[in-house]
Amino acid sequence: MKILIGMTRSDTVVSGSFKHICQIGEKFRQEGADVVYAIGGDGEAIDKLRNAGFKVHALTGLKRDLSPFSDLLVLLSLVWLIIKEKPEVCSWHTSKIGALGRIAAMLTFKRSYYVPHGVPFVNTPENKGYKKYEKLEKLLSVLPSKIIGVCEFDKNEYLRIGVPNKKLLVIRNGMLGAIDNEWELTDKPVHFITAARFEDQKDYVKLASSCQILLNQGHDFRLSIYGDGQHEGKVKALFSHFPTDVVDFCGVVDNFAEKLAAADVFVLSSFWEGLPRSIIEAMACKKAVIASDVGGCSELIEHGFTGYLVPIRDAVVMADAKKQYILDRQKLIIHGDRAHALYQEKYSLSAMLESYALEYGVITKPAQAASNL
Repeated sequence: MKILIGMTRSDTVVSGSFKHICQIGEKFRQEGADVVYAIGGDGEAIDKLRNAGFKVHALTGLKRDLSPFSDLLVLLSLVWLIIKEKPEVCSWHTSKIGALGRIAAMLTFKRSYYVPHGVPFVNTPENKGYKKYEKLEKLLSVLPSKIIGVCEFDKNEYLRIGVPNKKLLVIRNGMLGAIDNEWELTDKPVHFITAARFEDQKDYVKLASSCQILLNQGHDFRLSIYGDGQHEGKVKALFSHFPTDVVDFCGVVDNFAEKLAAADVFVLSSFWEGLPRSIIEAMACKKAVIASDVGGCSELIEHGFTGYLVPIRDAVVMADAKKQYILDRQKLIIHGDRAHALYQEKYSLSAMLESYALEYGVITKPAQAASNL
């Protein structure tokens, strides 16, 4: 069996969508499938997949924004690629290639799935093109492809705009985590950690402002920032006046779970999200989480029980949430243990990978059921 996996961008390896396509591709390969990738651009993500032994087609003309002439050329390239590779299943991840890929799959009579990794038409002031994406998604819903939401919020949003329920399913994201059993409370400043692309969606302005509030109030803390992206300079400028022993930019690492395990609280300040894999990874590492009350974040975090949900753009509330852990460190352990229990119940990586393999037809029965025969 051959599966073609497509994603819009290759300029970041820290995004949850890239980690996702790496993990499902490796699962499919382990189960005996032939996996081929088609990725937009010519960035680091392509090199990483090739170094892992995968065949990758670089779609250098694929642009994130609408560009009729370039989009037509990419569509023709995808049609040619599908004819050449002859996959049984096409799996499109993120919105731009999700639109073009679904059309190409229809034209070549291939079974196709679209995984948006966060609804592209969420109505926020920062998502200026949401109406355009909403109309486009409603139009594309007539295609035979199924849409896989990573959380119930995704599914409900597609139902809201009129996509038939029979074309929708939910496979929750899952992650592995590295748990440091030696981790314990210390007298050191509380260590916050975040990992997100350097883009407007992630609202680093709120994160920086909340840190400034804490400093102005005389609280000691640390913040480690992991990420990459097109606005790296702008994001670093937001934190340029902070002491180097308070805020540290750490780049991109392969062992982020180990960094999580050594920190205290994971923070995500986004304007919108799907079901953030970074939060699931933090839960797997027994970490309390502070995140914006958007998308699937509210499905992952039980406010005041496993972490705190804060309104978008509200730096004051985010600072108050951070103070909860600075002033009462016992909550770090209590919330972290509860988050880990929820992760074990709903968000394991093995459950996610098996669900995709079953849906795509890579395997024919759950591994657990097979082992009992």
